[in-house]
Amino acid sequence: MSSCRSVKNDPPVIVEALELTNFRNFMSRKLVFHNRNIIFTGPNGSGKSNLLESIGFSSLLRSFRGSSSREMIRLGCRSFQIKTRIKTRLGHKDLRITDHLSGKRELFIQEAPVRKSSDFIREFHTVIFAPEDRMIVAGSSGFRRRFFDILISQTEPEYLLRLSRYHRALAQRNRALKTAPRTAAAFEEELAEQAPFIAAARCSYAALVTAECAALLGDRGEFSIMHRTDSGTSAAEHRKLFDLKRESEIRRQCTLSGAQLDEFDMFFNGKLLRTYGSTGQIRLISMMLKLAQFKLISRHSNIPVAVLADDVTGELDENNLQLFLNTIADAGQAFFTFTEPPHFTLPDQEFISVPET
Repeated sequence: MSSCRSVKNDPPVIVEALELTNFRNFMSRKLVFHNRNIIFTGPNGSGKSNLLESIGFSSLLRSFRGSSSREMIRLGCRSFQIKTRIKTRLGHKDLRITDHLSGKRELFIQEAPVRKSSDFIREFHTVIFAPEDRMIVAGSSGFRRRFFDILISQTEPEYLLRLSRYHRALAQRNRALKTAPRTAAAFEEELAEQAPFIAAARCSYAALVTAECAALLGDRGEFSIMHRTDSGTSAAEHRKLFDLKRESEIRRQCTLSGAQLDEFDMFFNGKLLRTYGSTGQIRLISMMLKLAQFKLISRHSNIPVAVLADDVTGELDENNLQLFLNTIADAGQAFFTFTEPPHFTLPDQEFISVPET
């Protein structure tokens, strides 16, 4: 049997309890965790991935599946609620999220209401490993932007605020281009202010992720990421893009430059992965990207990190399995899903059965 190396000075458990109400297939479920490595076992369709999704949602306020809040409400219900108790350096904290079918969201920390999402997601970090990760490499550019936006937001709080302001202004400008083109200029100053900052951060992190992946790969191949953007290098330069493209934008009724169009070209041994990568190469690089995300967040953030691994180890050969387990061994806590108990053992592990509902 394989085993993961022991961790020096075992970090504390992060998530101590989880309580779900009308979330996905769970009408009501409460779990208490005592160990660092939690292994959910149960048949397909029992809700193991839903448990991981709820923990990730408590951290990021977004689903790793890309689902909307409405899709996570139990069929026939009007809202869902997630309560999470976490352990911090200063003691215990209770987090509560209620999302309504109407779109209203209520956030609480220690029963005190939280108005800004950016204030809520600073309590703990999660890094999710899931079969969908291969879309970062093989899917559309939106998957790659999402990967980098989540990574940067977890290590640079200012980035999330600026990205939110950018997308809000972008939506307003695009709406204006459709209904009242002469008013579109009212939103351009905000876009011009934020776009260069976003582009610079993405470029910097593309280099950081490349370096981490290269270290993880060793001599198994050469990997690189090239960030492409047409955002200006300054606010003044970005304003010129609006003037240059204004007629085309009015005709097409959308903004034709900026962060929403950025691309990250990923190369393995000189070949563009999304076009020429084999299934094995795409799977390998997908894992390396998420391991790089974990290492960067662990290194650059003082907030504890939990790993969520959704049925991802079954496709790994023994070498990659050991690389995966050894890399995430420094996480504050890890949650795994399996239909059957795995063939490897983990230190401080706890099995929780998830029966079919």
